[in-house]
Amino acid sequence: MSLLNLAWRFIAAVTCIVTAPVVVADTFHPFADPMEFDPDWQFFAPVDVEDLMELSPRKRANVGWFGAYDRTYMWVSRPETEQSASNGDFAWGNRVDLGFMREDRGGWLVNFRKIGGPNVYDRVYQERINRVNLDDENDPIGDPVRPPMDGNDQQLGTRAYILGDSLNVGGLTNFEINKTWRREPYRYGGILEPMVGFKYSTFNDLAMNQTYSRSLGSIITPGAVSTETLLETLVSHETRTKNQMVGGQLGARYFTHYQRWTVSGEFRGFAMSNFQHNEYLQRVEQTEYDGVGLDSAVVATGIGAGRTLVHTSNQEFVFGFEARAEAAYQVTKYFKVRGGIDVINFAQGIWRGANPGFGNGSNATQQHNQDVQLAGFTFGLELNR
Repeated sequence: MSLLNLAWRFIAAVTCIVTAPVVVADTFHPFADPMEFDPDWQFFAPVDVEDLMELSPRKRANVGWFGAYDRTYMWVSRPETEQSASNGDFAWGNRVDLGFMREDRGGWLVNFRKIGGPNVYDRVYQERINRVNLDDENDPIGDPVRPPMDGNDQQLGTRAYILGDSLNVGGLTNFEINKTWRREPYRYGGILEPMVGFKYSTFNDLAMNQTYSRSLGSIITPGAVSTETLLETLVSHETRTKNQMVGGQLGARYFTHYQRWTVSGEFRGFAMSNFQHNEYLQRVEQTEYDGVGLDSAVVATGIGAGRTLVHTSNQEFVFGFEARAEAAYQVTKYFKVRGGIDVINFAQGIWRGANPGFGNGSNATQQHNQDVQLAGFTFGLELNR
C-alpha cells in the first residue's frame, strides 16, 4: 500500500470518528451558532478576584468562542548535510488559535502558524573591476536600459557582488483543525481536553552557493591591434526544496487555575505523508570589460549563460510531535496575556538541500529523510480561553 493511500485512509478514519455523533443523535450539531453562548460582551470588565477564587474549576473553564495570538521566536536546526549540523538559528513567526467550546463540553480548535525563516548565510563582499558606475551617480533614477547587474549597489554605492553561501534558510507553515472534548475536573481542579484532528504542513528549504571568477580575453578588430579584456563571471547554485505534508494527529491539553493564573500544557503526536519537490537551478552572470584596469568600461553583459534547471520529486513518511507549556495571567474578565515555550520535532522524512560550497557532493543533495527540530519562546494574548 502506498503512503498516499495510507494517508487518505487515515484521514477518512479520523473523519468518521469526529462526525460519528451526527449519525447517532439527530439533535447534535457539530458547529455552534455564533450567538448560542449569550455572552455579556464585557470582555474587558475588571476581574473580581474574590468571586474568581470561589468559582469551581468547571465554571472557570470558559465556554463559547475563543481566540489567541502568539508571537514566536523559534530555534531551527540546520540541515544534516552541513558541517555545522549540530547548530541552529532563530527565526520570528506568528501563531493563531481559534475555536469554540459548547456547554456539553465538545468543541473545535483551528490553528495556523507561519515562520518566515531563518535566513542565515555566510556573506563575502566582492568588489568589481569598474567599482563605481558614473551613470548611476549622475542619474539617481538609473538607466532603465542598462541591466540591473551593471548598476551600483543601492546600499554600498559601488558596483559589487555580495556572495552568499547558505547555512540555514527555510520556512514553516502549518494548518490544523481538531475535534476536542473537555473532561470533568480532576480532584485538584485540573482539566483534560483530548483532541484528534487533521494537519497540513509545509517546510521550504533553500541551499545556495555563489562563486566569482575573472578570466582574460581579447577583442579583435579587423585591421587593428587586439585589445586585452577581462571577463567577470558570477555562478549561483540554488537548490529549492518544498516539503508538503498531510496527515492526522492525536493529542491533549491539560490546564489548571491558580488565582489569576492559568497554567497549561499541550502535546500532539502526528503522522503524515510528505510529498517532496526539489528544483536545482544554476545561473551564470557575465560581464566583459574593454581592458584589465580598475576603470575599464563595460563592453557587454549576459545573464543565463550555462543556465541549468532540474526538477525531481519524492515521497516520504513523517512523524513527530509538538509540545507546549504556557502560563496566562488574567487581566480582565475574559482577556489574558500569556507566555510559554514550544517544541516541534519532525523526526524523519524532511528533504533539505546541500550547499556544494561546503564540500558536499551530489549525493548529499538527495538526502530525503532528514529531521528538523524547532524550539523557542512564545508570548501573546488570548480572549475567552
